[in-house]
Amino acid sequence: MAKKSNSKKSTPVSTPSKEKKKVIEKKSSTAIPRERVIKAVNELIKFTSKPQDENNEEGNNGKKNLLEDDEEELKKDLQLIVVNNKSFTGTSKSFKLKLLNVKHSFYKPWKEASATAVKDFKVLLILKDSDIKKVSEDDLFDQLDSEGIKVDEIICGKDLKTVYKAYEARNAFISQFSLILADDSIVTSLPKLMGGKAYNKVETTPISIRTHANKEFSLTTLTNNIKKVYMNQLPVKLPRGTTLNVHLGNLEWLRPEEFVDNVELISEQLIKAYQIRSIFIKTNRSPVLPLYYNQDVLDELEAKKDKIEETHEDDMVTIDGVQVHLSTFNKGLMEIANPSELGSIFSKQINNAKKRSSSELEKESSESEAVKKAKS
Repeated sequence: MAKKSNSKKSTPVSTPSKEKKKVIEKKSSTAIPRERVIKAVNELIKFTSKPQDENNEEGNNGKKNLLEDDEEELKKDLQLIVVNNKSFTGTSKSFKLKLLNVKHSFYKPWKEASATAVKDFKVLLILKDSDIKKVSEDDLFDQLDSEGIKVDEIICGKDLKTVYKAYEARNAFISQFSLILADDSIVTSLPKLMGGKAYNKVETTPISIRTHANKEFSLTTLTNNIKKVYMNQLPVKLPRGTTLNVHLGNLEWLRPEEFVDNVELISEQLIKAYQIRSIFIKTNRSPVLPLYYNQDVLDELEAKKDKIEETHEDDMVTIDGVQVHLSTFNKGLMEIANPSELGSIFSKQINNAKKRSSSELEKESSESEAVKKAKS
């Protein structure tokens, strides 16, 4: 008789793991949380959608204000306010625009919107004198029309010296255009040829592009670079100061999520390239909404401020019972001077310190009197 096996059949049983799966929190890959940008853009859309006061909309006779359309368009212009820790360009003045990458074209919707605007969206191309006959508007039309891009006029440096040499003629011609592209080999000579007025606006400041490959003019290189600027880049004018305005276009040009994409990408580039302190978003007629601040940069500024204050306190000395601020040179002079003569040597500093003290006391007494009168 066969013995029964005492071993139980090993059947695979799925036992629930006691260990809980760790929930991985998704962190924003950008410096500014996307939700914050979405909320800010939506709030600005709501704000600009509010109707204007009746006094602004209608005149005394009930007719529409002639400037209403312009005001309506202006109040929807979206912009970033970017504050840097120090000057963006230093002491030197730069005529060259900085190009920021964007996910959604800035120029394409601008051109579409210009169909019903006062000013048409037009593109000017400036080439070297030797290249002007190597390409025509028709050649560029064949290469660019599929992308909805049109170069309206092509000129060379010689034209600016002759045809548009007169101040009025030159300014009238340049002001027609919303985008000016120029061969990178001549862009540095254009401020003199175009005049300073052209560089007051971003839209009439020429953007340098490559037109040559292997030291030869190339239609392919030219058209590729035109497409790159038109479809994927946004020009900004870097200021000498610490505050940069980045114009993002009219709120009606793009969908809200497209503006959010562009804001994220632009902010990321600027934060990486500079010591950005803070970033805000607004329209021409709205309050400013905060998007970003860099605590490390703010801490650095605070540390510098504290250091300056400490240095100022260290420079204070007492002469004849008066607290006086002395420069490094005067402190050295004080060390070698006769102590009995310090009052006469630094009489000017002592008198200034006394005046400051008396004015501060007067201010305090006047404030206390004002408080007493308010209480009585």
